Amino acid sequence: MFISPHIKHAVTTVACLSGLLLTGTASAANWLMLQGTEGKKAPDHRLFAFVQPAYSANPGAEKLKGLTLVGAPANGSYAVPNTVVPDFNETEQVYLRRARLGMRGRLSGPLLNSFTSKINYFGLLALDDGLFNQNQFSTDRRPVSLDHASLTFNHIPGARIRAGLFKNPISEEIFQAVHTIDFIEFTTFGAAQVLENFYSGNTTAVGQVPGSDDIGTAQREAYGFSAARDWGVQVFDSFKVANNSWDLSYAVKVGRGESISRGSDSDNNEELYLYASAEKLLPGGKGPRKNGVKMFAWHQSGERQFYTDPTGEEFDRTRYGVGVKGLGKFFGSKYKHRFAAELEYAKGMIFLGPVAGVAGQTGNPFVGTVQLAADEDNKSRALQLEYGFYLDKHWQFDIRWAREQRLYSVAAGIDPGNEREIDETTLGVTYHFTPKARLTFNYGFRDVEKPNDYTAAFSNATVAGASNNNVDIVTDSIGDRMGLQLTYLF
Repeated sequence: MFISPHIKHAVTTVACLSGLLLTGTASAANWLMLQGTEGKKAPDHRLFAFVQPAYSANPGAEKLKGLTLVGAPANGSYAVPNTVVPDFNETEQVYLRRARLGMRGRLSGPLLNSFTSKINYFGLLALDDGLFNQNQFSTDRRPVSLDHASLTFNHIPGARIRAGLFKNPISEEIFQAVHTIDFIEFTTFGAAQVLENFYSGNTTAVGQVPGSDDIGTAQREAYGFSAARDWGVQVFDSFKVANNSWDLSYAVKVGRGESISRGSDSDNNEELYLYASAEKLLPGGKGPRKNGVKMFAWHQSGERQFYTDPTGEEFDRTRYGVGVKGLGKFFGSKYKHRFAAELEYAKGMIFLGPVAGVAGQTGNPFVGTVQLAADEDNKSRALQLEYGFYLDKHWQFDIRWAREQRLYSVAAGIDPGNEREIDETTLGVTYHFTPKARLTFNYGFRDVEKPNDYTAAFSNATVAGASNNNVDIVTDSIGDRMGLQLTYLF
């Protein structure tokens, strides 16, 4: 087991400040209005923080053996799904999953006027061991990264304007405040296709016509991360209608579609985010646990470019989805229940993972380099269903089923053998010590299948046979996943 050397630093930093921190419940269940807008009763300035130390393990994970073509470098290693972020080289680990320190409020003071008093600010720092501070498959860490830095201008009725670095209005699973998420891990679709790691070059995918999608210099490490955030400008608002029984919201954001830590945009293309929701408000609950039934839809689109590619070719990247989420005492029950369903799609820039399924290999020039199915005709889709039962103010029980069909449709020149069906069923138990402290245990059952065999039509019989063998070895090696996470708000 590996204990991160940064845990002491980050915990000590936050703990020393904890005596000064003020934390309250969210002002509304609407995630658009959670951050960057301050309620009338909120103080002018609030310092806040939360930490999430965690333990992750992959019981049943098997080391790879018997792989062919890629040679010995991958044999004896663990496939990436059996490892723990951010290093991806341990099957179990204790680490500081999240540690955030922030400040929010409204501009105030004797020198300010009625215009500036309607401006809210929101700033947040990441002090943890996650991908904010360490690029995917890299080992170089930063002590701190910027998580949020924005101003919201609340001057135009129906059209608030927010500018800076802040969360994108996208999938409910990822859009909600991270300290309120009921499960420890995101679904595979959310983690691989909605969250985005940025690479300067791409490796030809298995079963692909040689050179048809080999773009730029193959890379083993990402140069940055989106974290579902972007630098940009957003117009948004929320409206109560039908005697305040419904809450309608919209957002239109224009961003960079680039790593949030990168100083410049490598391709100078704009990213468009669209979001709409309609929530039937129900009695009971407050803050992020406000009772209601919400329907929502979201869309994200932009272009990507591998800047090591001398041709400068651009690829469309599109993500969108629809869903519903409800929380309340339904059908006369005395207990609170939660249900959610979301259908999501991805077109272009589909993340497949590293060659041979392992990270950080050096004995072969391509083993461990990352594969992206860049063309927009490459498509993935996912469905996730979840249910939560609240026995009382302390005990919460959850179950989530999710399936991703990765590359269910492929571009010309790519073998349909690249499709993967990824199923996850996660069971969860959470104990709430107080409204600001809880302990969550998750156990996830995982299964990965290759629906189609590789064929000689896209390579040759020898390569196709070896590829089928290799993929079966990698997918069969993937074990279950379990985690334990403490969430504490200061």
